[in-house]
Amino acid sequence: MSSLASNRKLFLVLLFNFAIFGTSLTIIGAAVPKVIRQFEWSYLSTGVVISATSVGYFASSFVSGLLIHMFGAKRVIVLGLLIQTCGLAFFGVSPDVLVNLLAALLIGLGQGGTEVVTNFCVVRMEKPGQSRLMNLMHAAFPVGAILGPVLIGWLIATGRSWQQMFRAMSLACLAMAGGFSLFSFGDMNTEGEQREQARVPRLMRNPLLLFLFLTIFLYVGSEIGVSAWIGEYYVKVFGSSASMGAYMVSVFWLGILAGRLSVSIAYRGYRQAELLLSVCCLSALSLAAALSMGSPLTAGAGFLVCGLMFSAVYPVVMALTGQHFESAQSVAIGIVSTAGGVGSFASPFAMAAIANAYGIRTGFLFYIGTTVGMVASAIAVLYLVRQGERPGGPS
Repeated sequence: MSSLASNRKLFLVLLFNFAIFGTSLTIIGAAVPKVIRQFEWSYLSTGVVISATSVGYFASSFVSGLLIHMFGAKRVIVLGLLIQTCGLAFFGVSPDVLVNLLAALLIGLGQGGTEVVTNFCVVRMEKPGQSRLMNLMHAAFPVGAILGPVLIGWLIATGRSWQQMFRAMSLACLAMAGGFSLFSFGDMNTEGEQREQARVPRLMRNPLLLFLFLTIFLYVGSEIGVSAWIGEYYVKVFGSSASMGAYMVSVFWLGILAGRLSVSIAYRGYRQAELLLSVCCLSALSLAAALSMGSPLTAGAGFLVCGLMFSAVYPVVMALTGQHFESAQSVAIGIVSTAGGVGSFASPFAMAAIANAYGIRTGFLFYIGTTVGMVASAIAVLYLVRQGERPGGPS
């Protein structure tokens, strides 16, 4: 396990790149109200395009976990950023759904490489039993996730083209690919994982890994779903402008940023499974409260708290994965990261279908169900971790 001291520069570069990742992920959701009206897309077409990003992401994240061992983390993240550059360059150039679907697919393919490589490297730097560095790294994501929608909202409000943001992010990803190609990844390696890679099917049958997978599947589906549709929720339910809807995406991610920074700074404990269950329970309660609010202001406060409660779920699950699967970290992290892609694909698509048929209010109730399922999965994770800690318990 590498120390942070010997990899401080790499951590900082990955931190900056993760903020770019956050921006590239949320700008599509922030642009949704404008895209729907400018391109005259249905909710269903919009959901298909949003989900295409997730299809690319979950395909890439699973393969990246295997490729890190074969080619190294550096090559995987550089290739991912180049692919993402192409997708961002072409998104929004045409109102054609298929063109944008293909561009979204490329964006997702690139994002998967960034996600897995970053998680893998941070797990190697993390002190055993903690998740402070992982929470700090994932705090960079909402920094970008907040900035992107704010800039989209500003472009829309000032009558500029929202597509400019996608072109700018394309250049940013290209610059990061060039930077990483010149950067040393030090002692980030996968020594000792050869045997485990040959036993991927066996690894995927491990009960703890399965419930960590399920927790991320439900969490990312809820998080990305709320992020992608909160702008349209404000437009339809409260009659807000498209720019105000974009700003509300930033409010949600502001809560996530505050939560991740708080956990990174304040939580010095080692009971990650207990922390996971606590934040899952609070996530479900806060989302239900947000959706019950009757005014834009109180609903905004509710979504801010919801983001705060959601914040630690993903970093804590990744830390648990690294801690409990040390002999196969890149593969295990790739598998669990894939769950996020599957969830972010299935959830917005299901939401689009429900909203198309019954309205967006009803569609958001779907996310209440996914957060309750997340709580049940976190209970199973806690049980399995405690069983493993007992003498003679499962490894």
